[in-house]
Order: sequence, then structure tokens, then C-alpha cells
Amino acid sequence: MFKDRIMTGALIGILADIIKLTANYIMYQLNFTKVVFWQIVATRFLDREYLFMPVAYFIGGVADLVVTAVLGVVFVIIIYFSGKDYLWIKGIGYAMFLWVGLFGTVLGASVQEKIPQGPSAIMVTIVAHFVYGLGFALFTRHLYKEEKG
Repeated sequence: MFKDRIMTGALIGILADIIKLTANYIMYQLNFTKVVFWQIVATRFLDREYLFMPVAYFIGGVADLVVTAVLGVVFVIIIYFSGKDYLWIKGIGYAMFLWVGLFGTVLGASVQEKIPQGPSAIMVTIVAHFVYGLGFALFTRHLYKEEKG
């Protein structure tokens, strides 16, 4: 789509995030979790009493979109060097690595301290990140064109 890997990657990351957020919201509506991702992200910035206010959705949303745009760029760079072979596995693997690395490590302590998560809510994050990986692969397949020679 774009000749620029940065713009293409950012777009791929944001589109994949929309898929992840949709999966999260559906599972939120089905009562598998009591929070959406933007509230979870907001735990890095806000105290517990603000996490169910509109400001949490805004702050968490901005942070989530910035990070996912950067993650999309990183994914495109990985694909640039490794090729599109096994794209679905690469997308899912990348997203599951992000789940462990970012969600499990960076956000883990602040989330558990401020919004305790039960097993069902943790499963929601796993499923949503699996879908996130499918989104990375899908949008990379359609939007990223490898440069010739």
C-alpha cells in the first residue's frame, strides 16, 4: 500500500489492534472479563480509583494505539528480513510473545494490584492476542508488498 515500511507497519499494527480490541469487547459483553484493554493499559498511568472513569479509556487508548503502531512497524521489519513464508505462524507467534512480554511482564504487576484478574479474564487476553496475531498476518499479507531487487 505505502512504499514506506514505517507507515505500512503502523497501519498494520493499528488494524490488527482493532481486531484484538473487538475480540476483547465481545468477550467483555459476554461477561468473561470485567474490563477492556484500554483500562488494563491505563493501569500503568492511573491510580485504581480512576480506572473506571472515561479518562482511563482515553489515556489507555492513546497509549495502546501508539504502542501497537510501533509493534506493527517492528513486525513489518521482521517480515522484511524473514519473508512472508509461514506468515500466519509468525503473526500468532509474535502476538503471543507480546502477550507474555508486554502484558505478562510489563503490565502484569500493575494490573493485578489495581484490577485483579481471574482465570477467565486472563483467558480473554490470551484469545485476544491470538486474534491480534491473525490480524498482523492478515493485514501484512494484504498491505505489505516486498520490494523487488
